Amino acid sequence: MVRRLLADTCEICGSHNGVEVHHIRHLKDLNVRGRAPKPAWVQMMAARHRKTLVVCRVCHEDIHYGESRSRQNS
Repeated sequence: MVRRLLADTCEICGSHNGVEVHHIRHLKDLNVRGRAPKPAWVQMMAARHRKTLVVCRVCHEDIHYGESRSRQNS
């Protein structure tokens, strides 16, 4: 976790501006069957088996508000 934070890079878009950490309570919440297709950030967390995701401010707001304003991976 410390290495990921010190890298100061968003794990979704690669930005270096305003890096924050998104945290979920339980990994089991990521794999609920019968729901709508999972967003890319959910798939990324589930594949890594991680409860945290280091993201920039824009991507973090996208996660919480369900919008897709994110930049493309460079």
